[in-house]
Amino acid sequence: MPVAAPFRSHTPRLLAVLAACGLALVSLPVANAQDPVSAEIEPQPSGTVSLDSRALGFGEAVPFRGNHDEVTVTVPVPQGLTPTSLDGVVDLPGNVGRAWIDVESAGRSLGRVDLPGAPAQNAPVSIPLAGAELTDQAVAVTLRTTLVPLDAICPQDWTGRSLNFRDVRAVYSGTPANPTVVADFLPPVLQQLRLYLPGDPSSAESAAAVDLGAAVVAYYGAQPVRVDVRRLPDGQLSPTSADGPFERSVVIRESGTAATELIPASSGPPALRLTGDDRTLLDQSRLITSQVAGIAVEARATAGSMDHPPVLAPTSTTLRGLGQSTLTSTSHGRVEVAVGLDQTRLGRASDTVRVNLQGTYTPLPSNPSGLLSVSAGDRQVAGWAAEPSGVIDRWIDVPNDALRRVTTLTVALQTTGATNQCGLEQPVTLSIDPDSEVTSEPSSTPHPGGFESLPQSLLPSVDVAGTVGGFDDTARAVAVVTGLQSLTTVELDPHWVSLDEAVGSGAPAILIAADGNLPDGVPLPLESTEDATFELTDPATDGSTTVTFGAPIDFASLQTVFDGTRQVVVAGSTGVPGELDRTLDWLRATPDRWASLNGDVLFTAANRDPVELSIPHTAGSTSPSGVSRTVGWVLGVAGILLLVGVVIAAAVVVRHRRSRPLPR
Repeated sequence: MPVAAPFRSHTPRLLAVLAACGLALVSLPVANAQDPVSAEIEPQPSGTVSLDSRALGFGEAVPFRGNHDEVTVTVPVPQGLTPTSLDGVVDLPGNVGRAWIDVESAGRSLGRVDLPGAPAQNAPVSIPLAGAELTDQAVAVTLRTTLVPLDAICPQDWTGRSLNFRDVRAVYSGTPANPTVVADFLPPVLQQLRLYLPGDPSSAESAAAVDLGAAVVAYYGAQPVRVDVRRLPDGQLSPTSADGPFERSVVIRESGTAATELIPASSGPPALRLTGDDRTLLDQSRLITSQVAGIAVEARATAGSMDHPPVLAPTSTTLRGLGQSTLTSTSHGRVEVAVGLDQTRLGRASDTVRVNLQGTYTPLPSNPSGLLSVSAGDRQVAGWAAEPSGVIDRWIDVPNDALRRVTTLTVALQTTGATNQCGLEQPVTLSIDPDSEVTSEPSSTPHPGGFESLPQSLLPSVDVAGTVGGFDDTARAVAVVTGLQSLTTVELDPHWVSLDEAVGSGAPAILIAADGNLPDGVPLPLESTEDATFELTDPATDGSTTVTFGAPIDFASLQTVFDGTRQVVVAGSTGVPGELDRTLDWLRATPDRWASLNGDVLFTAANRDPVELSIPHTAGSTSPSGVSRTVGWVLGVAGILLLVGVVIAAAVVVRHRRSRPLPR
């Protein structure tokens, strides 16, 4: 197979920008990779430990709506610890006279927390967890908020701006227990996973590392687990550093004996060693996150065949099947229920998405009447007058161009007419049935394209390969696969294969080309900066300018392209592998960076932060990827790239605000 010269990066559209005020080019800051947001284990006096809410998997804040609302929070409980409280601060809207939070677990009251009157910002709050029912190493508590307005003040503006509980930390008493059997190896909260491989791993060892990394990230869902691949010194069979209570290490070695066994450590939790030949090693890696792991109640176990069964994406499912279960809201004047349509849970890139929306709402008197509407993101797709029956049963078509990776479908009931005095107006309740049917068809072209088509367009399985292979390409592949896996709770099924097989199979593929030797036949949005001409247009003024690049420059990039039959993701460079490693480090330095990627290309030049490039697909393209060399318009922030003291290129960051996925 012919090999192209350095990583053919298609820059026929590098980019540029125009700030709202004109074509001002600004230099970009040097990238500084930082550690990701961590579980911040904070030993306290008297043997207490606290974990922040992001490490626990429920985001940076717990928002509430209206003057009455309830939210259920699930708090993981590591072995050896007992939950005592959820501590944080609350922000309250104006005109609140009194406010409180009722705390309940399994139908039992745990207490009431009185809140200060408004306007209150940064008010410290401690939610009691003592006595909460423990189930499957977690406690679920329901928080019910009540906000009472000042005399003669109506809470008209509290629907979208109510109490916000933020900077949340779970506080525990006790000391985390170390696992003694394989079944307990993975704790309920995991901050970091270290995978140890030989310096020159075999294909079986690389395959096990990529598969295990994806499986563990999927296992922890919304928890931001950092996965590192480390080199195992020659002749050594155990990790080189000790783990903390919420860290785990796995040693992967190909050998003739298949086994999964704990390795005692002088301090901290034991590591896990996986061994097996090219047929059985992958089975061992799948054991610890499988449903049968719970029966591995010894320090050593051997997994039999654990092949992933093929997952066929259904054409029909329900909102419950897409992870939506509690779809009820109560408020005055306007009430909304947000429904998340997750393409990854549909199991593929989809189009012709329809929802048989079923539900109920409080019947309204003739005056006031009401209007129901359904919006996909910011776009209204349906609306009708409220009916006396208070019943919803309508098919809603979601336009293909409104689809995102997770499309937020907002169902709203707006009452009209006169408003009674405060306290006399009837609250309105809107409920959507989680068993409402959702139908879809496989898409011949992903909607949307670019990074937002990932990872759904890589389902149900994806080939993974490197131009060089070995330890470094395996570590890069793990970084890309786990980053994509962090976007969904649906487990990816990566297959480590040869480069020839990945290029020629026709299956979705993730290719690592750090050395720049990407084979021909893989079209990319960005191939070369040499002699590339494109047009930059300011949509605010209809003005445009043409930029022609001269000499080529070295760069690294993460790119994705749909070649007409399959989706391909390429992590590569023009022979500067260190820049690619810096790009991948930058992505995992902040948990939200993978989710916020937009456009088609993440571009990194030497000593610069990565920037996102969006390549509009237009008619008349002559490039292999079907992308025109003329960019009609670009939004973002421009940067200047310097080469031998001469300005030779401008890069454009295109960032579109996207609908935030619902909590998983």
